[in-house]
Amino acid sequence: MTHEELTKLTELTNQLRQFNNEGKQQYITHTINEGFTADFYTDVKPFADRVFVAASEWKPLAEQWVKEYKPKYVYPMQLSNAYDQLLETSVAAFQKDTKSKRFLETIKSIDYILETMVIQFQHPNK
Repeated sequence: MTHEELTKLTELTNQLRQFNNEGKQQYITHTINEGFTADFYTDVKPFADRVFVAASEWKPLAEQWVKEYKPKYVYPMQLSNAYDQLLETSVAAFQKDTKSKRFLETIKSIDYILETMVIQFQHPNK
C-alpha cells in the first residue's frame, strides 16, 4: 500500500465517520419528529449517493490495509459489515419506520470500526 493510498484511506475513513454522524443527527433531530417527511430525490438519494461513492472507494483500500498491516481489532468481515451498514443507515436515517434502538446500535457499530481504524492509522499495533 502506497503512502498516497494510505492517505486516501485515512481521508475516506474520516469522511465516512462524518457521514455516519450526519445520518445519526438527521434521524435524531428530524426523522423521529412527528410530521417529518423526507423527499426521496432532494434529501435521501443525494445523501445515500455520497455515502455510496465514499464507501465504495473506501472498502477495497480498507481490505488491502488489513491484509498488509494486520491491525489489531480490525478484521475483513468487520469491514464488509461496516460497508453494508453504512449503505443501509444512509437511507434508514430518513425513514419514519426505522427502529430507533437498532438504528442507533448500528451507528455505534460503524463508528467503532471507523474509530478503531483511525487510531490504528495514528498508532499502528496499539
